[in-house]
Amino acid sequence: MWAYDNTLRHADVVAAFDNQDDADEALLQLRLAGFRDTQIGYTGRLANGHTTDLMERDHSIAGAVFGGIAGTALGAALAPTMAWLMAPPTGPSDLFNLSITCAVFGALFVSFVGGWIGMSLHRRGVDAPATTFADGPFILAVSAGNARDRAWTILHEHGHDLSSGAVAQAGAI
Repeated sequence: MWAYDNTLRHADVVAAFDNQDDADEALLQLRLAGFRDTQIGYTGRLANGHTTDLMERDHSIAGAVFGGIAGTALGAALAPTMAWLMAPPTGPSDLFNLSITCAVFGALFVSFVGGWIGMSLHRRGVDAPATTFADGPFILAVSAGNARDRAWTILHEHGHDLSSGAVAQAGAI
């Protein structure tokens, strides 16, 4: 699993957005323009006033894969016991097919549970530029370097610039 470092050290361009659709469109345009995720900070303000990193990956896929592997092993291991407990008086009839069925059921069920657990893991809060609520609940910050004008053009099409006076911690995403 790749680790995502959500601490953008320096942002050249910071813009606020009134809705997530515009912010997501600007993020897509930044990616299409060649900006890497390590150059972009994207935060959203929660109802309680805290912010969360909207680019942070969740762990649902990892949980589902791990759960699928564990469920397959568990189902295959429980099949002989189930065959012995449910065997007719003449003895177990089809252990192989029961093993396959138990392994598939275990993989599907435990994979679902693992993905659900991975999806519900708590996301970290992040430090965003200190803005007012009037600026908008979604903030994109870009460490653009020499491509500052290109990043500003993309962000300006969808959001509005935060003046340097409104940002207390410029780029601290």
